[in-house]
Amino acid sequence: MTQQHLMIAVNWYGPYKDLDHARECARHDYVHGLYLAIGKCRGERMKILQYVGIGNAIHTRLNDRHHKLGLISREREIWLGEIATAEPSGRRLKATRTTLDFAEWLHARFLRLPLNDKKTKALPTRSVTVLNRWFGLDYETPKRRPHKDWPDLIDYPDFQLPARTVWFGVRQRRFLAPDYAAGPG
Repeated sequence: MTQQHLMIAVNWYGPYKDLDHARECARHDYVHGLYLAIGKCRGERMKILQYVGIGNAIHTRLNDRHHKLGLISREREIWLGEIATAEPSGRRLKATRTTLDFAEWLHARFLRLPLNDKKTKALPTRSVTVLNRWFGLDYETPKRRPHKDWPDLIDYPDFQLPARTVWFGVRQRRFLAPDYAAGPG
């Protein structure tokens, strides 16, 4: 029996301008979640999407000792992500929630985030789509896309079908099979 297509909605909250504020909010408002960092590393001129991570207690990950966040030295902002859809049914094979794992995987792989090493080389092991939505720090006010390279939708339907990133109302880029299977580069 083949796995059903997994649809994941992520509500992103931010921007947090410093890690202390993000960590404090994460401590009280998040247990399982994602975090995405935007900013400039040494020698970079443009502010870009840099790194996405997950955690079962994400407040423990948000500090300057983090192996990647500490590299973003200028204009760093953090967005905290909360999964807004249910976990797929069935037995869980990993300690990490399936929705968190695949949301991170699609962001790292298809956005080619420069500070992500893991989850960038292999294709996801199942058909999955991630829908991104952004809100302010009050958790209610809808926000515009925080960065032009962060799509509304990342869609990986299957190994033989085109994967795509979609910016609603703006642009769409297709990755034709088998071209996207070759990976970044």
